Amino acid sequence: MDALLQDLRYAARALLRSPGFAAMAILTLALGIGVNTTLFSTVDAVLLRPLPYADAGRLVSLWMNEPGASVNKETLEALRARTPSLQGLAGYSGWGFTLTGQGEPEALAGAKGTADLFRVLGARPLLGRTFLPEDGEPGRTPAVVLGHGLWRRRFGGDRGVVGRAITLDGNPAVVVGVMPAEFSFPTREAELWLPAPVDPANRGDYTTGYLTLVGRLRPGGSAEGAAAEARAVARGLRELHPDRYTDAFGREAAVVPLRDTLVGDTGAALLLLLGAVGFVLLIACLNVANLLLVRAAARGREMAVRAALGAGRGRVVRQLLTESSLLALLGGAAGLLLAYWGVQLLGGLLPAELPGADEVRIDARVLAFTAALSLGVGLLAGLAPALLASRTELGGALRERSGSGAGRGRWSWLRSALVPSQVALALVLTLGAGLMLRSFRELRAVDPGFRAGGVLTLRVLPPSAGYAEAERRVAYWDAVLSRLAALPGVESVGAIHLLPLGGSNWNPPLTIEGREDRPVVDWRVATPGYFATAGVPVLRGRGFTAADREGAPPVALVSATLARTLFPGEDPIGRRVHTGFEGKGNWVEIVGVVGDTRDQTLAGAPNPQMYRPQAQAAMNAMTVMVRSRLDPALLAPSAREAVWSVDRDVPVSDVQPLERVVAESIARPRLLVLLLGGFGALALLLGGIGIYGVVSYGADRRSREFGVRMALGARPGEVLRLVLAGAGRLAAVGLAAGVAASLALTRLLAGQLYGVRPTDPATYLAVAALLAAVVLLAAYLPARRATRVDPVVALRAD
Repeated sequence: MDALLQDLRYAARALLRSPGFAAMAILTLALGIGVNTTLFSTVDAVLLRPLPYADAGRLVSLWMNEPGASVNKETLEALRARTPSLQGLAGYSGWGFTLTGQGEPEALAGAKGTADLFRVLGARPLLGRTFLPEDGEPGRTPAVVLGHGLWRRRFGGDRGVVGRAITLDGNPAVVVGVMPAEFSFPTREAELWLPAPVDPANRGDYTTGYLTLVGRLRPGGSAEGAAAEARAVARGLRELHPDRYTDAFGREAAVVPLRDTLVGDTGAALLLLLGAVGFVLLIACLNVANLLLVRAAARGREMAVRAALGAGRGRVVRQLLTESSLLALLGGAAGLLLAYWGVQLLGGLLPAELPGADEVRIDARVLAFTAALSLGVGLLAGLAPALLASRTELGGALRERSGSGAGRGRWSWLRSALVPSQVALALVLTLGAGLMLRSFRELRAVDPGFRAGGVLTLRVLPPSAGYAEAERRVAYWDAVLSRLAALPGVESVGAIHLLPLGGSNWNPPLTIEGREDRPVVDWRVATPGYFATAGVPVLRGRGFTAADREGAPPVALVSATLARTLFPGEDPIGRRVHTGFEGKGNWVEIVGVVGDTRDQTLAGAPNPQMYRPQAQAAMNAMTVMVRSRLDPALLAPSAREAVWSVDRDVPVSDVQPLERVVAESIARPRLLVLLLGGFGALALLLGGIGIYGVVSYGADRRSREFGVRMALGARPGEVLRLVLAGAGRLAAVGLAAGVAASLALTRLLAGQLYGVRPTDPATYLAVAALLAAVVLLAAYLPARRATRVDPVVALRAD
């Protein structure tokens, strides 16, 4: 311990004697360690920490088809009975609720779940209880479990809330429990839960079910075994009910960890970013290693004196590694300050529904990671300089003038190797950023199928109890749309029950009269004015009119993609179809074909779509669109008041321009572009600084050579070209190595790219040219200085 303290005191004095060197090294390491700490804190909170449920590692999601597809109650019951690998299986569905009678009406996000949902999750309430099997029985007052945030916000944290009646969707409900603050399911936005009664007699069509499945593996059970059991159940249901279950049902059934479902594609993006900041840290390490090499070369006489006084090679190495470790720890401390700001910034950019996003912070785990990373960086950056500096030739070194740096040529090969390494690392990272930027530009250029400019959207949720009859719902929406249309500056109004790019989807199988195939379609309910307001063209036939009401012949519109793929070479107008939402045998006639819109994402091709008129398939909750000559933000207050003028107890939420909806649909790729672009810029900066240092040191060491050349008649331009040529050769090696590495590593980006290949030649050429320009600029400054060497001074100095 005494020896360590002695080494630390000596290292501190050595760094204080070279404040410029210390400041540059600490700043470089702070940047590299700071961004790594920021990303690690995010990955730790979202991907590494256990979910806030008991024994969360055994929680799984069960998908009978693709992720996101729901099942009906009969399917859930069959799976419960015949999947012995699962200790429990529950169903849930995200749900919107209207809370009234507790102040201003409020639209709340929540979920409906089967009675065993909380038991399967292993979640215990803070107050009261969770669901009992009888809570879902018909005729009983619904039980409701409150989220901690809602309990504190709307009920003041009153512990007597259990047993109190509240009004949800215009109906009474009894609060039976309150969940603890750490509980959130299925997203962080869910604030209350109601029972979803399981009635096997209510069979319906499997894709019109609304239940997503979550299960708990038995001890010793495996996801593969549970998936095989689910596929066997699906085979039995297909054989038993061929009219209700398609041939594809359950063939690709899968059981995956619940975390994978909750995190989604964001997990892969976070790991990608963590790898990117690892490249930034490697470049920072190379920079500091270069600084340490230069410093060790200048301390050759000092090392020789220490050796002459009896210090062994191991003792010298230990002292130099102590100095580099102290530098790294100071850089880590400065990096923590940068990470504190970075965590606040990144936390605000993460998707609101991401589990653990609100837990991103600098805590003991992150501090331990930063300390370990700093020590590792200190050893990595300092090991090679320490080993080389310890190989001291006593005779030559003791004859040197202090700081002359004789013998530096022994290490020039290592310093020269740093340039290609930095260039290669910077190229890989900058290429990734360039590909993401190209992809984002392609994504932004995608036509969503509607005109977002000048449109305000409002989510309006009339309570189901007050508008239980279809006639009342139709009358309510007629009144709301007429009040909005009368506002100054409004050009048109319309409504649709699921907003394009809004993140929700209803996708039942479509039955076509005279055919046996049942393709899945996106199903929407819209008012006649929706298509003109959204700018969706009617391509053939007609759109909806005011005459398409209850009692009139049932009609539907289909999208161009549906017409092209399901009716190739024939006219779909006049054909009869139905889905599970219309009910078996309740045929509706196709009267028109409209343009495609992107319902889920801009990156995917448009899905086949079917629209029903609101007056024939009356919905409660709808999203209203108002096209106006005014700024949508200025129209928002008057639009909200117009809705409330019809019924003050109806909550209005998500009041925002349609352009913001489109922007939020590409929030994740935008975040990747911003972060990867920032890391790429940082890599270029650090790489440029490192290249400048290597070339500058080499030019200083060759000052006598340049003096002789100029004394013999060489022109400054020739010396300039000589230095730049040397740097260019090193950079060319780095570019070649970087391109080779990028061809392999950028394939990891394939799942994040749209409209551009991971090997896009234009991006490779552009990034390589940019990096070559940075290298030349970094080399030009010391090369220019070398041309100003005075031959007399250089020769005299020797």
